[in-house]
Amino acid sequence: MSSLSPRKPLSAPRYAAPLRLGLALLASLVGETRSGFAQDIRDEVYVTDGTVVAVAQAGGTIYIGGNFSYVGPSTGSAVPIDAATGAALGLPKVAGTTYAVAPDGSGGWYVGGIFTHVAGIPRSNIAHIQADHTVSAWNPGANDQVAALLVSGGTVYVGGTFNTIGGQTRSRIAALDAVTGSATAWNPTCNGMVSTLAVSEGTVYAGGGFSMIGGQSRNQIAALDAATGTATAWNPNAFGGAAVNALAVSGGTVYAGGQFTFIGGQPRSFIAALDAATGTATA
Repeated sequence: MSSLSPRKPLSAPRYAAPLRLGLALLASLVGETRSGFAQDIRDEVYVTDGTVVAVAQAGGTIYIGGNFSYVGPSTGSAVPIDAATGAALGLPKVAGTTYAVAPDGSGGWYVGGIFTHVAGIPRSNIAHIQADHTVSAWNPGANDQVAALLVSGGTVYVGGTFNTIGGQTRSRIAALDAVTGSATAWNPTCNGMVSTLAVSEGTVYAGGGFSMIGGQSRNQIAALDAATGTATAWNPNAFGGAAVNALAVSGGTVYAGGQFTFIGGQPRSFIAALDAATGTATA
């Protein structure tokens, strides 16, 4: 019986070394550290919209190759788009990921997500950008992801995975003063992620991946009293999948979208219309 020859150890892909070199070069250019996002996003450092697998330098030129179709300046993760032309408009650049945007009613925006700086200014996952595109002093500072924002009058409702925000302990849902950024006394307390919010006539609707909110058992969707934070009797009870990820209210109907297969007492795959009074699914 012939013996088998020892196999040669697998070598790294031929692009691994230049990729490491390229990543190190790019990290040094943008000032990124292992501990988090870069503090600021520099216009002169170009980025791609896909994966770079090869990097080589010749003289004063860096050549790159990979699976991308765009190379250009970074916009950051929050960009307003002109409604007529589709052109991107300038904003202070968010160093991180933006998951939620809500207009402030005065030409500016509240933004939420997972980020550390906006226009180089420290902001923990939530910030206010004014109409003149400057970052305001408003700074509630969430200790984890902000996934949903809703502005109603002088209150900014916030949902996500945070446990502290606005200087107070708040489990995944909170109401913030639109002027000071402090958390109000409104405190529904939730045991899972809040990913979407809507408001109508004194009621705040919340959707997400929770089973308890406002002091009551509620699967993925709930209605909360805007004054007290307690869950109302409205209970569509979504299940058969995961979170309710989108909510919108129109008149007496609450529209819900997500990964559920049953809601409001009826089979509904991923989208449903619910009676705002009873919580039952409409036809």
